[in-house]
Amino acid sequence: MMIGTEVYKSHRKAFFGKEISARYNNTFGVSERYKPTSNFLEWVEGSNIILDGNHFTFHHHEYLREPYNDPHPRQVEIKATQLGLTTKAGLRSIHGAITGRYPRGILYLFPSKTDVTEFSKGRINLLIGENPDSIGKWIKDTDTSNLKQIGSSILYFRGMKSRVGLKSVPVDFIVFDELDEAPQKAVDMALQRMAHSEIKEWLKLSNPTLPDYGIDKAFQETDQQYWLLQCPACGHYTCLEDTFPACLVELSDGRVIRGCEKCKAELNPSIGKWAAKRSQIEEIRGRHYSQLMSHFVDMKELLHDFRTTQNLTDFYNLRIGMAWVEATHRISLEAVYALCDLFGMAEKDGGPSSMGVDQGKDLHVVIGKAQPGRAGKIVHLGVYKDWEKLESLMKDFNVYRCVIDGMPEIEKARSFAKKFPGKVYLNFYNEHQKGTYKWNDGDLTVSCNRTESLDASHAQILGAAGDLTGSSKVVLPRKSDMIEEFAVHLHNVAKRLEEDEETGSKRYVYVKLGPDHFRHAFNYECMARGTFANTLFPEFLT
Repeated sequence: MMIGTEVYKSHRKAFFGKEISARYNNTFGVSERYKPTSNFLEWVEGSNIILDGNHFTFHHHEYLREPYNDPHPRQVEIKATQLGLTTKAGLRSIHGAITGRYPRGILYLFPSKTDVTEFSKGRINLLIGENPDSIGKWIKDTDTSNLKQIGSSILYFRGMKSRVGLKSVPVDFIVFDELDEAPQKAVDMALQRMAHSEIKEWLKLSNPTLPDYGIDKAFQETDQQYWLLQCPACGHYTCLEDTFPACLVELSDGRVIRGCEKCKAELNPSIGKWAAKRSQIEEIRGRHYSQLMSHFVDMKELLHDFRTTQNLTDFYNLRIGMAWVEATHRISLEAVYALCDLFGMAEKDGGPSSMGVDQGKDLHVVIGKAQPGRAGKIVHLGVYKDWEKLESLMKDFNVYRCVIDGMPEIEKARSFAKKFPGKVYLNFYNEHQKGTYKWNDGDLTVSCNRTESLDASHAQILGAAGDLTGSSKVVLPRKSDMIEEFAVHLHNVAKRLEEDEETGSKRYVYVKLGPDHFRHAFNYECMARGTFANTLFPEFLT
């Protein structure tokens, strides 16, 4: 297997205590004065580490040996549950502190304070207690649940939901554990903690949730390594994750085995190698871990669970380590294109029309109107810089009702609304509001529950339950560059289930996966068009 580049090799030399090459210094900014006393793999194997009462071993965890021996400074691990990756991250942090590899300290991040406390008091304190000679003797008197001095370094434990916790400590190494459950905006803030570091190493690991989000998005930017199993019969290498569930072969004796994709011979998960799908990517190392590689998971049980589960999302996320979303929870590009008709994008229309505007660096505009037999007809999409353009669009399309994002330019939005009294309303999402939209003619605002309103417009693309004729869907202009951008923005929002850590209550939320301005502009247009239903003769509105 190709491990890669001269950059990586120089980093490897540094990790093993050899001379750091000039290229490594220039690329990663690591000081030549720093030479670690031992490497991570040798320390773990030579320190007689005890984990949960048992001696540390790679037996039946052969897929972990190379990751323990990999010094790449930027690593992403997309993973299923119970595969030993959080333990590896904890041990790497402790080893780096003991050897002085990270003199400015280590920042270990979890989504919340509760997660931090449980990990520190459970995993880390247990490690310390079970290993008094190899780990415990290095712990200083400053030991607390969220801060441990190990040797001359400080290991900080923080929750990513606290801006204060992310701002307060300078470090050399950051671990982002359970990345998908944390606020994604906090990642960049945390990385600033290494702004003055000469080392700048990080590790991201998590069970995935949505495609193109969190750990899945990070993994896409790596070399994407998978554990390939070698067939003892024909020598072929099989990627189980790529061939699941066909990789599981049911035998006549009732057993289920991992089968070679070429000859169907039984594969041993201990016999394999890591191989990169994108070996040209050198800057970030990525590895995918699934329960298909575990000796401790029964393949017959795994296959049965796959066939009988009522929750494929959790199965793929937690058992296969794969990002997954139900088809009904994310709008596909194909679903948008299927709504395109033969008419072109209009520059004017006699209306009456409805308009939705999303604010940002630009103004994204969606204009629609009522359409017999359909939920509505979208006649214009546009991206504009000037607020004055909105005024001309109001006139050119005879807009009866416009809903515009209230933020961030609230004063400009209010000024625009005042020029068209009774027609333009500023929208503000209210997560505590339930039911119908609240239109306030006094201050020209409308409020709604974000999830409920996005559900409503979502249905106008995918169709309402039981709709066999398409009458609940909108119709779009013929396919064009603007329609393609519109489709991408609609595709960049997905629905996921979130749990409140304090109350345990669960709720669905829509998560941004990329640029989504047209998605919200369309949502606002749907809100505006919905008011036509309360008008006796909408075709006569002016």
